[in-house]
Amino acid sequence: MEPLSGRHQHDPDLDRPPARVSILLEPYFEEYQRLISNPFLALAALIPWFVATRMAFLAKHVPSILILLASLVGIAYLLQFHCLDCGATGCLFGWKHHACDRALARQFARRRRRLRGPNPATQTVLWGLIVMIVALLSAIAFRPRH
Repeated sequence: MEPLSGRHQHDPDLDRPPARVSILLEPYFEEYQRLISNPFLALAALIPWFVATRMAFLAKHVPSILILLASLVGIAYLLQFHCLDCGATGCLFGWKHHACDRALARQFARRRRRLRGPNPATQTVLWGLIVMIVALLSAIAFRPRH
């Protein structure tokens, strides 16, 4: 069998996606995005991190404490956002740069999203507050009685 002559056919599994023309996003492009915060992977990493940090402090092992404090930066990169339009998931620090086709179409049509909730960074802070309140209430409820 001979290969097809002429232009190479795009294979979506093996080839890179075709480059898009750069589009100027409005300063308030977040009003067209439909993104939610997804902090669960970071939370799943924080639980063993707290246990390891407590053990390192009890053992007074300074190198472990320093390594654990440095690894906290890596845990921050586990915070994610999820796009309700295209299903993409990315690092929370890049949520302002996510521009999928549906959000761009809303920008071009000047049609903002219907339900304007907080942006993903604010959602993550709210999630953190809820987790801290639940942890505090759990600690109070399960503390040993004298």
